[in-house]
Amino acid sequence: MKLAIIGDLHYPRELTDCNLTMEEARDAYYGHFMDNFLSMDADYHISVGDMTHAGELTEFNDMMKRIDSRKLRGRFLHILGNHDTYNYPKQDILSITRQQRYGVIEEPDAIILLLDTARENRDDWSGTIDEEQLAWLEVQMSRQTDKPLFVFGHHPLYGTTARSTEPMMSLDPTLDIWPILEQWQGIGFYFNGHNHIHSIVRQENWHFIQTAAVPDVPAVRIVTVLDHEVRLEMVSMASDRLTEWASEFTGNMIDYEKYPNAEGDETAQELIVSRIYPERKRVEHK
Repeated sequence: MKLAIIGDLHYPRELTDCNLTMEEARDAYYGHFMDNFLSMDADYHISVGDMTHAGELTEFNDMMKRIDSRKLRGRFLHILGNHDTYNYPKQDILSITRQQRYGVIEEPDAIILLLDTARENRDDWSGTIDEEQLAWLEVQMSRQTDKPLFVFGHHPLYGTTARSTEPMMSLDPTLDIWPILEQWQGIGFYFNGHNHIHSIVRQENWHFIQTAAVPDVPAVRIVTVLDHEVRLEMVSMASDRLTEWASEFTGNMIDYEKYPNAEGDETAQELIVSRIYPERKRVEHK
């Protein structure tokens, strides 16, 4: 099985001091990136939230038209990010994206869990998981299988990936979901965006993988599940042309600043994880 994963798209329909050149650069940048991303050979194409910059329905419609033109219905997965929920109730957004708020997909080679960590509060951009999801998540962690588990949430767990200890740059620190994830007996991978910098951190049998924002780093993470290992690689789309287009419009995105050194260090790019782990004793939580 193969997954193609992108970070925060932050597609902006509106720009400040906008002119025709700026609009053309924006459309060219996102058109080029999305066409290349969606044409990649993968079983699922996955966006880890903040597909839109202002959370406007027009932004969702623009992106979904491009996705639908590739006939990827059911194979494109998008989880909600904090920018996505700026202006409208989640159900209004999901009616356009045709996604489930959270859920599970079981494939022959892996299990995919999709989380909703976004708030409907633009003044608090930290993440949370409601009680309903937490109860559901604990049930998922009790599965008896040797399949790798891929969990997708927009926000990182506090104290895992880069910047995740900064204010509002993670799930609520008081929401300790590690005891739930720790019950998983196989290898687990938690993918997130939000913090606009590539980062990979291992904690016990889990790997926390964060992906930078697309306007800063036009790249796609490719995950390949093989018989004996899981491979993670980075496919860069960077070019002089994309850099020129980005320079035309990103400075006029409302409340957006390019994050310095968003590529991260060499440990944030690739990963190979063996699927053969020593048997772990099941952790009991009271």
